Amino acid sequence: MKSHRLLTILLTGITAVVIAVFVLTVTNDNGAPNRPADPGSSSAPATRTFPDQSPSTPALPPTTDLFGNRLEVTGDDAGSALPQDPSTRPDPTRPDYLTASPARMRWQRGWGGAALPVSGSDGPARIEHGIATGFARTPQGAALAAADALARVLAAPDGVWQQVVRERYYGGGQPLQDRFARSRQRTPGAARYVVVPDGVRIQPGYRDDLAVVQFATHDELGYTISTWPMAWIDDDWRVRVPDDLETLWGPGTSTPTLAGFGSWKATP
Repeated sequence: MKSHRLLTILLTGITAVVIAVFVLTVTNDNGAPNRPADPGSSSAPATRTFPDQSPSTPALPPTTDLFGNRLEVTGDDAGSALPQDPSTRPDPTRPDYLTASPARMRWQRGWGGAALPVSGSDGPARIEHGIATGFARTPQGAALAAADALARVLAAPDGVWQQVVRERYYGGGQPLQDRFARSRQRTPGAARYVVVPDGVRIQPGYRDDLAVVQFATHDELGYTISTWPMAWIDDDWRVRVPDDLETLWGPGTSTPTLAGFGSWKATP
């Protein structure tokens, strides 16, 4: 329980730029190894669309994350993008626009049991070689990109997660990659703690070049909030890494309730 609490603190503490997932429960440099029962494949997948099964292939049954939230099983540890329909995106005039879930929100089981977010309206539009791209220039797209970026950097196999750092994070360079490498090495089972967040919101003042995304994740005292600045760079959302990398591993903030957050569980 102690090691899980440490993992929770570290993940939710990727605060200035960060998970979770969204959400997500990361690793602590002093945490003991906690390997998942099914680490998944280390091969780099090609672009896929979900569902990606021929008529003769039976559908794979869903599973759950560490806290019992539904995860779709696509047969590909990198996940599968859904067909996109921009016309179904949340209406910007609705009062809950900054907390509203995208259309056809899904969470898929990734490497080691990590929860990977996809939607049918705000991205990702593509998943190629283990990397998701093509998030909508909307608050929902920014939040999806934030959850996805941390999930993949913690759960993807060697050769893939390093590329995620290079492509989905802006700033940090080699020191950021080295820091994630130490976290992964000291807690190899971190993917299991990348879970579906209990609440999601984008802070007021959203602009289409910068979105401050927050995720609330359940802990023993209520909920811990992690914060991710997301910048629109080269036609996609990227995590805007702070100058001081250690702020990513600082403690998150606590809240007793989910007031002001939206639920991003799976939707019809």
